[in-house]
Amino acid sequence: MDGILLVNKPKYITSNDLVVKVKKHLNEKVGHTGILDYAASGLMVLTVGKATRFTQFFQGLDKQYIAEGKLGEITDTYDSQGKVIQSNPVNINQDQLIQVINSFIGEYDQLPPPYSAKKIQGRRAYQLAKKGINPDLKPVRVKIYNIEILEINLPYFKIKVDCSSGTYIRSLIKDIGDKLSTGAYMSDLIRTKIGEFKLEDALELQDILDKKEVKLIPIKEALYFFQELELPSTLERAFKYGQKVKLDSELKGLFKVVNQEGQLLGLGKMEDGILKPEIVLS
Repeated sequence: MDGILLVNKPKYITSNDLVVKVKKHLNEKVGHTGILDYAASGLMVLTVGKATRFTQFFQGLDKQYIAEGKLGEITDTYDSQGKVIQSNPVNINQDQLIQVINSFIGEYDQLPPPYSAKKIQGRRAYQLAKKGINPDLKPVRVKIYNIEILEINLPYFKIKVDCSSGTYIRSLIKDIGDKLSTGAYMSDLIRTKIGEFKLEDALELQDILDKKEVKLIPIKEALYFFQELELPSTLERAFKYGQKVKLDSELKGLFKVVNQEGQLLGLGKMEDGILKPEIVLS
């Protein structure tokens, strides 16, 4: 059983617990391509079987979220699971909120939440934060492609965010609150897209656990973001054995390598007319 599994993570379960449940049920190696917060729900892309060898290539895909924020309060975790550490009056109107939300479209340096999985000298930031140590986090350059305002019912607001991988929506909500001088925390989060993978195509966790077999997206199809490179049959054996092969081509970069029947052989890196196997499927 090899391929990609789209799962709708329910609230109040950790991403790792979800992976363990699926792994135990399928009796296969299972990897995840990016975690979701405990209180968040939505799309997780799992790699199953031989697809786990490609996990890293899914981690950098852009994301889409629907998030709800609450103005007037700041929590230590930047979400509803934390302790309120500051309260402020919400003396703003809808137009001011809309203007500030839209100001975050584009690139900006974002500080990750102290309660996050960011590593600091080998330790997770949340592990330090739980011990009362303020993690020394550095700003990360993120890109917000678009923000659609779905609803405003002050002090609450709901937005749909298209963003680069590595963006913390908790931090975005807090930054919106900081810019308004009201403070804010994220009260709800749903991940709706990872790359071209959509939440509407995902299976419910319980449905997966209730079935003996689940339909997976084939690895070749899931690697849609790589260009395909067809290998002549005379070179297929060499590639399968991990040997570099010479091609009459000026192509450069990583490619999805297939044989003349269209079967996926693995990933290869093209440079100076040489194809170097990076991942070879047995």
